[in-house]
Amino acid sequence: MKYKIALVGNPNSGKTTLFNCLTGSNLYVGNWPGVTVEKKEGDLRDTDKEITLVDLPGIYSLAPYSMDEIVSRNFLLEERPDLIINIIDASNIERNLYLSTQLMELNCPMVGALNMMDVVKKTGVEIDVGEMEKIFGYPFIEISAQKETGIDELIKLVEKTVGIKKLKDFPEIFPAEIRDLFNEFDSLIGSKYPDVLSDYPHLFRAIKLIEKDEEVLLKIHEKIDLLKDIDDIRKKIETVSHHDVDSAIADYRYRFITEGITRATKKTKDNAIQFQDKLDKVLMNRYAALPIFFFFMFVIYYVSITLVGEITIGGIEWFINDVLMVAVERGLGSLGAAGWIIALINDGIITGVGAVLTFIPQLVVLFVFISILEDSGYMARVAFIMDRIFRHFGLSGKSFIPMVVGLGCSVPGIMATRTLENERERKLTAVLTPFISCGAKMPIYVLMASVFFAQYQTVLVFSLYLVSLTVVFTSGFVLSKTWFKGADSGYLLEIPPLRLPKLKNTATQVWQRTKEFIVRAGTIIFAASVVLWFLQSFDLSFQMTQTPDESILAMFGKIIAPIFVPLGFGNWVASVALLTGVTAKEMIISTMSVLLSGQDGSFTVAISQVFTPVSAYSFVVFILLASPCMAAIATMKKELGNWRDFIFALVYQIGLAYGVAFVIYQVGSRIVG
Repeated sequence: MKYKIALVGNPNSGKTTLFNCLTGSNLYVGNWPGVTVEKKEGDLRDTDKEITLVDLPGIYSLAPYSMDEIVSRNFLLEERPDLIINIIDASNIERNLYLSTQLMELNCPMVGALNMMDVVKKTGVEIDVGEMEKIFGYPFIEISAQKETGIDELIKLVEKTVGIKKLKDFPEIFPAEIRDLFNEFDSLIGSKYPDVLSDYPHLFRAIKLIEKDEEVLLKIHEKIDLLKDIDDIRKKIETVSHHDVDSAIADYRYRFITEGITRATKKTKDNAIQFQDKLDKVLMNRYAALPIFFFFMFVIYYVSITLVGEITIGGIEWFINDVLMVAVERGLGSLGAAGWIIALINDGIITGVGAVLTFIPQLVVLFVFISILEDSGYMARVAFIMDRIFRHFGLSGKSFIPMVVGLGCSVPGIMATRTLENERERKLTAVLTPFISCGAKMPIYVLMASVFFAQYQTVLVFSLYLVSLTVVFTSGFVLSKTWFKGADSGYLLEIPPLRLPKLKNTATQVWQRTKEFIVRAGTIIFAASVVLWFLQSFDLSFQMTQTPDESILAMFGKIIAPIFVPLGFGNWVASVALLTGVTAKEMIISTMSVLLSGQDGSFTVAISQVFTPVSAYSFVVFILLASPCMAAIATMKKELGNWRDFIFALVYQIGLAYGVAFVIYQVGSRIVG
């Protein structure tokens, strides 16, 4: 028999880390809410039973406000898992158990995984799991997903519990007089409205209707009589509780939780102010937080781009140009291969793909730093700090999270906007996130910096980071007052504990991001390099040309080149590179490398003949701000949900990129003469 188990918990409770431990998967793990934006599935390891584990997006309650919360609740209600693993951050147990009281109303067997017990024990708190089971009505087990302790015991408990047919009764959370009103309303629904949410668990259905849950009300098709009956029962509850309905229900849940936690926990020692608290006072200081953040980012760019670049780029280029290409030419020449085949492999494939692979060491180091900041919990603190600034520009601090995710790739960054509850902020963030530079654009910046700003490489790349933030803030302010007008949302963000990043998580994240980069080089860029070589090697009569200027590609490039003359790069090579970059940003370097490979001198010398320092900076700013690659554009269309907003987003991104690059080139040219 096949079983399906749902892994449910609050954001940042360690849910995805636990999923990886239970299944052996390598999902992306981050230390802030909203990393999991879709459900993921995997087979439970070390068991004879066929058990599929579903990792659901993190939720605070079963009252959905964001898209990822709707995904989780719909799965629990419609697909009816055989068991729920309720993962609970034991270091913040009271708040985490609020969701548990709602899950208990779904009439589904449940196992509680008390995570982060290593953190709890350091604070001098002990939790009696036997007492917890008596109070809440389902078994609990202590684990630490990050340290992988208690995982085998959890698997055995799941294997034992999933086969139990008879559901154990959960304890009563609400007082008798409130329960009587719930039962009265449930009986009324069963007799008067038998077709209303008939497949929902009765208690859950009654409470959600009484709470006037928006998703539930959409399913009752505006039954006027039912809405009147709901208002009547709400008045009765308010009379009994002396509070408004929502506050009363939440209060009864927390009373039950508090009484239970008081019985099940005890403190064995007084805990002085933790080192972490002292550190937070510095990292989240009102005045020091942002300078510290920018200092970290500057150091990251300096180490990954300048230091690592000086060590690796020269060696890789020497291997490609003086070893690999020479060996290929000699080997194929000895086999009697035609000259055009040797040129295709060397000047097309190796030159195109190699130009991108040259920058892998720098990207790996950059990804390592970003992963450490994410997994340590520091980025969640930056998001909290950013809220004060973002509020002035029509956004919330939660918008910062997709933008940081977008540092690796714009696609998951745009997808992460689903965690924003406010639709206006969600769409606005999806439009602004591509302005934050992804990893695929970084090699372009490094190339231009190494050629034209050799002594100021870090300053140039860091300046692009500041340009992107300035554009995000300015655009957020303008668009929130015009195209995306609407009310701001409240801001709620989990501040996770600071912790040392787990080596396995860091290695997994860096490998996934690097692998994606390499796969693109081996597929899209490989194929495109071959096509580009043919187009720049033959004219319209399909005769091999003496120079690329006479090729098919040059003819097309010269048609569109005038568009970019005011920006300083009205050269056909740069114009074609921008067009191929729509497929994948890595293609920009590959394209220029292929097109300039036949010229005298090195690639960097050829680049310096196409650009000036000012036009090079204008070029990278245009790439920074223009619409992202096709994958990110398709994701943006999906998240925006309609053609109107999507077309506006493309026009705005391209138009803004053109305008900023225009100003930079025109002003810069006059300054430097």
